[in-house]
Amino acid sequence: MRAHSLLAAVFSLTFAAVAHAEGIPQERQSFLEGVWSGVSTDVSADKLCSTTAPPAGATTLVLEFLRSGGVAFADDGTEATARGAITAASEANGIVALTFNNEAWRFRPEGKNLMYRVRSSASLGGDLDVMVFKRCKPAADRAAIALDDAAIKFLAADLPGDEAFFIDERHAAKTGDRCAVQETQYLFFVLIGPAEFRISRWNSFAIADKLAAKKPVKLQLDAVADWQIETARADGKKWVVRMRDYEDAKAVPETIHIETKSGGISIPEWQRTYVRCKGFQSRS
Repeated sequence: MRAHSLLAAVFSLTFAAVAHAEGIPQERQSFLEGVWSGVSTDVSADKLCSTTAPPAGATTLVLEFLRSGGVAFADDGTEATARGAITAASEANGIVALTFNNEAWRFRPEGKNLMYRVRSSASLGGDLDVMVFKRCKPAADRAAIALDDAAIKFLAADLPGDEAFFIDERHAAKTGDRCAVQETQYLFFVLIGPAEFRISRWNSFAIADKLAAKKPVKLQLDAVADWQIETARADGKKWVVRMRDYEDAKAVPETIHIETKSGGISIPEWQRTYVRCKGFQSRS
């Protein structure tokens, strides 16, 4: 598998999650959605959204409400990465409070694309700004993914619950737990966003290590690739996805059809069948 940040949290669509997110109005949810970058208020925030020279120690924060009911992903570049359903949300006295991964995050919005993380200060007798966050990517138009909740739950790696991914059937185990293999190539779908929608085909760590060591692998591999999803919709019992090369906005789009099969999916255009597996985050 190639190094690639997966800016998405993984949660199941439940009425409970929606109820928690409804602790703040939809207008506030819309404000919060997107990809944010934050740094301590002691550090210059001038290059927070830089893709080439962001400040050291910057924290990426991704928030989504519309399709998931409330999910969050936070990564400060250490092992302390946090992701989870937003289990509580409220707003009072200009402070928005979100709880995920058993931690409360409190923010003070300041303008359209700026907010501060605040913490209570006993010495000051009030709140203290400890981090400044800038919005680096707004939420994309989720209408591009015209799939119902059941389809998204079945396909998406970035939705909690199953965290679905799909192993090339040629590389899957023949019996028993077909997903219990190390040398494999798999496909996954990023459908929740909020900033991007993607299909990726990656090698597992075991295959990537073999290739790096110039050792042979058992089966022919498809090229690893990422595609930006432009649209996804249902067409009868199939799903139709229009996509293009992830890195090339001018690339000619292509269309694939995804059909459900016993235990997985098939993509006729690729002449490939995939076994559905669970727990993508533990594999990524």
